[in-house]
Amino acid sequence: MKSIIIYDFDGTLTPHSLPKFEILEKCGLQNGALNPKFLEISKNKAQEEKIDLYTAIYRTYFEIIQNANLSLSDDNFCLGADTVTYNNGVEEFLKDLKDNGISNYLLSSGIKVYLEKTNIANLFEKIYGTTFIYNNNSEVVGIDYLMNDKNKVEAIKDIIKITGNKQDDCQNIIYIGDGFTDYYAMEYVKRNGGTTIFVYRNKNNQDLKRLKDENVISFSTYADFSCDSQLSKFIKNILKKEVK
Repeated sequence: MKSIIIYDFDGTLTPHSLPKFEILEKCGLQNGALNPKFLEISKNKAQEEKIDLYTAIYRTYFEIIQNANLSLSDDNFCLGADTVTYNNGVEEFLKDLKDNGISNYLLSSGIKVYLEKTNIANLFEKIYGTTFIYNNNSEVVGIDYLMNDKNKVEAIKDIIKITGNKQDDCQNIIYIGDGFTDYYAMEYVKRNGGTTIFVYRNKNNQDLKRLKDENVISFSTYADFSCDSQLSKFIKNILKKEVK
Protein backbone atom coordinates (compact mmCIF):
# COMPACT_ATOMS: atom_id res chain seq x y z
CA MET A 1 0.00 0.00 0.00
CA LYS A 2 1.14 3.53 -0.76
CA SER A 3 2.16 5.39 2.39
CA ILE A 4 0.10 8.36 3.56
CA ILE A 5 1.17 11.08 5.99
CA ILE A 6 -1.45 13.34 7.54
CA TYR A 7 -0.35 16.57 9.22
CA ASP A 8 -1.99 18.97 11.60
CA PHE A 9 -0.92 22.54 10.71
CA ASP A 10 -0.66 25.06 13.54
CA GLY A 11 1.90 23.96 16.11
CA THR A 12 2.89 20.94 14.01
CA LEU A 13 4.24 22.47 10.82
CA THR A 14 4.39 25.96 12.35
CA PRO A 15 5.85 27.20 15.67
CA HIS A 16 2.52 28.48 17.03
CA SER A 17 -0.75 26.77 18.02
CA LEU A 18 -2.77 29.46 16.23
CA PRO A 19 -2.09 31.36 13.00
CA LYS A 20 -1.21 35.03 13.41
CA PHE A 21 -4.02 36.19 11.07
CA GLU A 22 -2.66 39.49 9.79
CA ILE A 23 -6.19 40.81 9.29
CA LEU A 24 -6.54 40.91 13.09
CA GLU A 25 -3.40 43.04 13.31
CA LYS A 26 -4.92 45.31 10.70
CA CYS A 27 -7.91 45.59 13.05
CA GLY A 28 -5.61 46.80 15.85
CA LEU A 29 -4.96 43.55 17.72
CA GLN A 30 -1.18 43.40 18.12
CA ASN A 31 0.22 40.02 16.98
CA GLY A 32 -3.25 39.02 15.80
CA ALA A 33 -4.53 35.68 17.10
CA LEU A 34 -1.20 35.16 18.89
CA ASN A 35 -2.18 37.94 21.29
CA PRO A 36 -3.31 36.23 24.55
CA LYS A 37 -6.35 38.55 24.59
CA PHE A 38 -7.74 36.80 21.51
CA LEU A 39 -7.90 33.38 23.17
CA GLU A 40 -9.11 34.93 26.43
CA ILE A 41 -12.03 36.64 24.66
CA SER A 42 -12.80 33.40 22.80
CA LYS A 43 -12.84 31.32 25.98
CA ASN A 44 -15.12 33.82 27.72
CA LYS A 45 -17.45 33.77 24.72
CA ALA A 46 -17.55 29.97 24.80
CA GLN A 47 -18.61 30.02 28.46
CA GLU A 48 -21.11 32.85 28.11
CA GLU A 49 -22.77 31.53 24.95
CA LYS A 50 -22.37 27.84 25.92
CA ILE A 51 -20.66 26.97 22.65
CA ASP A 52 -17.52 24.98 21.86
CA LEU A 53 -14.18 26.80 21.79
CA TYR A 54 -13.72 26.37 18.02
CA THR A 55 -17.01 28.13 17.28
CA ALA A 56 -16.16 30.82 19.84
CA ILE A 57 -12.76 31.43 18.22
CA TYR A 58 -14.35 32.01 14.82
CA ARG A 59 -17.12 34.22 16.20
CA THR A 60 -14.49 36.31 17.98
CA TYR A 61 -12.48 36.47 14.77
CA PHE A 62 -15.52 37.64 12.78
CA GLU A 63 -16.53 40.23 15.38
CA ILE A 64 -13.09 41.83 15.56
CA ILE A 65 -13.02 42.21 11.77
CA GLN A 66 -16.57 43.59 11.61
CA ASN A 67 -15.95 46.01 14.48
CA ALA A 68 -13.07 47.42 12.45
CA ASN A 69 -15.50 47.98 9.56
CA LEU A 70 -13.67 45.52 7.35
CA SER A 71 -15.32 42.84 5.23
CA LEU A 72 -15.48 39.14 6.05
CA SER A 73 -13.88 38.22 2.74
CA ASP A 74 -11.39 35.59 1.66
CA ASP A 75 -8.95 38.34 0.64
CA ASN A 76 -8.90 39.60 4.22
CA PHE A 77 -8.79 36.11 5.73
CA CYS A 78 -5.79 35.14 3.60
CA LEU A 79 -3.59 38.12 4.45
CA GLY A 80 -0.17 36.79 5.47
CA ALA A 81 -0.82 33.22 4.36
CA ASP A 82 2.07 33.39 1.92
CA THR A 83 4.54 34.50 4.60
CA VAL A 84 3.84 31.87 7.26
CA THR A 85 6.87 30.80 9.30
CA TYR A 86 7.37 27.03 9.44
CA ASN A 87 9.28 24.72 11.74
CA ASN A 88 12.80 23.84 10.66
CA GLY A 89 12.96 21.78 7.45
CA VAL A 90 9.22 21.58 6.78
CA GLU A 91 9.20 22.70 3.15
CA GLU A 92 12.13 20.49 2.12
CA PHE A 93 10.68 17.53 4.04
CA LEU A 94 7.27 17.74 2.34
CA LYS A 95 8.80 18.23 -1.10
CA ASP A 96 11.16 15.28 -0.67
CA LEU A 97 8.30 12.97 0.29
CA LYS A 98 6.08 14.20 -2.54
CA ASP A 99 8.91 13.70 -5.04
CA ASN A 100 9.26 10.13 -3.76
CA GLY A 101 5.60 9.29 -4.24
CA ILE A 102 4.43 9.68 -0.65
CA SER A 103 0.97 11.23 -0.26
CA ASN A 104 0.85 14.25 2.08
CA TYR A 105 -2.51 15.42 3.46
CA LEU A 106 -3.17 18.52 5.55
CA LEU A 107 -5.84 18.36 8.25
CA SER A 108 -6.50 21.47 10.32
CA SER A 109 -9.23 23.30 12.24
CA GLY A 110 -7.90 26.42 10.51
CA ILE A 111 -9.48 28.23 7.58
CA LYS A 112 -9.27 26.13 4.43
CA VAL A 113 -8.94 29.08 2.01
CA TYR A 114 -6.08 30.44 4.15
CA LEU A 115 -4.29 27.09 4.12
CA GLU A 116 -4.71 26.88 0.35
CA LYS A 117 -2.83 30.18 -0.03
CA THR A 118 0.26 29.05 1.90
CA ASN A 119 3.54 28.38 0.11
CA ILE A 120 3.35 24.66 0.91
CA ALA A 121 -0.24 24.08 -0.26
CA ASN A 122 0.88 22.45 -3.52
CA LEU A 123 2.78 19.78 -1.58
CA PHE A 124 -0.45 18.20 -0.30
CA GLU A 125 -2.80 15.87 -2.15
CA LYS A 126 -5.74 17.48 -0.36
CA ILE A 127 -6.30 20.09 2.35
CA TYR A 128 -9.04 19.69 4.96
CA GLY A 129 -10.09 22.69 7.04
CA THR A 130 -12.95 24.89 8.20
CA THR A 131 -15.14 26.33 5.46
CA PHE A 132 -17.66 29.18 5.43
CA ILE A 133 -21.04 30.16 3.99
CA TYR A 134 -20.99 33.22 1.69
CA ASN A 135 -23.61 35.72 0.52
CA ASN A 136 -23.94 37.05 -3.03
CA ASN A 137 -21.20 39.59 -2.31
CA SER A 138 -18.71 36.83 -1.41
CA GLU A 139 -18.76 37.82 2.26
CA VAL A 140 -18.99 35.26 5.04
CA VAL A 141 -22.32 34.94 6.82
CA GLY A 142 -21.58 31.81 8.84
CA ILE A 143 -19.62 28.58 9.23
CA ASP A 144 -20.30 25.87 6.68
CA TYR A 145 -18.11 23.08 8.08
CA LEU A 146 -16.23 23.35 11.36
CA MET A 147 -13.18 21.12 11.52
CA ASN A 148 -12.97 20.25 15.20
CA ASP A 149 -11.28 17.43 17.15
CA LYS A 150 -13.88 14.76 16.37
CA ASN A 151 -14.39 15.83 12.75
CA LYS A 152 -10.70 15.16 12.14
CA VAL A 153 -11.56 11.46 12.36
CA GLU A 154 -14.20 11.89 9.66
CA ALA A 155 -11.60 13.57 7.45
CA ILE A 156 -9.20 10.67 7.99
CA LYS A 157 -11.97 8.26 7.02
CA ASP A 158 -12.46 10.27 3.84
CA ILE A 159 -8.73 9.98 3.07
CA ILE A 160 -8.96 6.23 3.63
CA LYS A 161 -11.87 6.05 1.21
CA ILE A 162 -10.33 8.13 -1.59
CA THR A 163 -7.00 6.31 -1.37
CA GLY A 164 -8.63 2.90 -1.70
CA ASN A 165 -7.91 1.52 1.76
CA LYS A 166 -10.33 -0.90 3.34
CA GLN A 167 -12.67 0.66 5.91
CA ASP A 168 -10.78 1.84 9.01
CA ASP A 169 -7.47 0.44 7.71
CA CYS A 170 -4.71 2.81 8.84
CA GLN A 171 -1.72 0.47 8.49
CA ASN A 172 -0.10 2.72 5.88
CA ILE A 173 -0.99 6.00 7.62
CA ILE A 174 1.23 8.25 9.73
CA TYR A 175 -0.50 11.06 11.64
CA ILE A 176 1.55 13.98 13.02
CA GLY A 177 0.09 16.40 15.58
CA ASP A 178 1.13 18.64 18.45
CA GLY A 179 -1.66 18.85 21.02
CA PHE A 180 -4.52 17.25 22.90
CA THR A 181 -6.81 18.47 20.10
CA ASP A 182 -5.26 15.63 18.08
CA TYR A 183 -6.42 13.00 20.57
CA TYR A 184 -9.34 11.60 18.57
CA ALA A 185 -7.33 11.50 15.34
CA MET A 186 -4.38 9.80 17.02
CA GLU A 187 -6.54 7.32 18.90
CA TYR A 188 -8.34 6.33 15.69
CA VAL A 189 -5.16 5.96 13.60
CA LYS A 190 -3.20 4.03 16.25
CA ARG A 191 -6.13 1.76 17.11
CA ASN A 192 -6.46 0.82 13.45
CA GLY A 193 -2.83 -0.05 12.84
CA GLY A 194 -1.29 3.30 11.96
CA THR A 195 1.58 5.33 13.41
CA THR A 196 1.07 8.51 15.45
CA ILE A 197 3.75 11.11 16.08
CA PHE A 198 3.62 13.97 18.58
CA VAL A 199 5.93 16.90 17.88
CA TYR A 200 6.78 19.56 20.44
CA ARG A 201 8.94 22.63 20.97
CA ASN A 202 8.98 22.14 24.75
CA LYS A 203 9.60 18.64 26.12
CA ASN A 204 7.59 19.51 29.25
CA ASN A 205 4.48 19.96 27.09
CA GLN A 206 1.48 18.95 29.21
CA ASP A 207 -0.46 17.71 26.18
CA LEU A 208 2.38 15.31 25.44
CA LYS A 209 2.12 13.87 28.95
CA ARG A 210 -1.68 13.56 28.71
CA LEU A 211 -1.57 11.81 25.34
CA LYS A 212 1.18 9.47 26.51
CA ASP A 213 -1.02 8.56 29.46
CA GLU A 214 -3.83 7.84 26.97
CA ASN A 215 -1.43 5.56 25.03
CA VAL A 216 -2.21 7.11 21.65
CA ILE A 217 1.34 8.18 20.71
CA SER A 218 3.71 5.88 18.80
CA PHE A 219 6.64 8.31 18.86
CA SER A 220 7.37 11.83 20.12
CA THR A 221 10.18 14.22 19.27
CA TYR A 222 11.13 17.86 18.80
CA ALA A 223 9.36 19.63 15.93
CA ASP A 224 12.34 19.59 13.59
CA PHE A 225 11.72 18.27 10.06
CA SER A 226 15.27 18.71 8.75
CA CYS A 227 16.89 15.73 7.02
CA ASP A 228 19.10 14.72 9.97
CA SER A 229 16.46 15.19 12.68
CA GLN A 230 15.04 12.37 14.81
CA LEU A 231 11.63 13.00 13.26
CA SER A 232 12.88 12.72 9.68
CA LYS A 233 14.92 9.61 10.42
CA PHE A 234 12.01 7.92 12.20
CA ILE A 235 9.60 8.57 9.35
CA LYS A 236 12.04 7.61 6.62
CA ASN A 237 12.79 4.37 8.46
CA ILE A 238 9.08 3.55 8.21
CA LEU A 239 9.04 4.59 4.57
CA LYS A 240 12.42 3.06 3.65
CA LYS A 241 10.89 0.90 0.92
CA GLU A 242 9.66 4.04 -0.85
CA VAL A 243 12.13 6.79 0.08
CA LYS A 244 15.77 6.07 -0.74
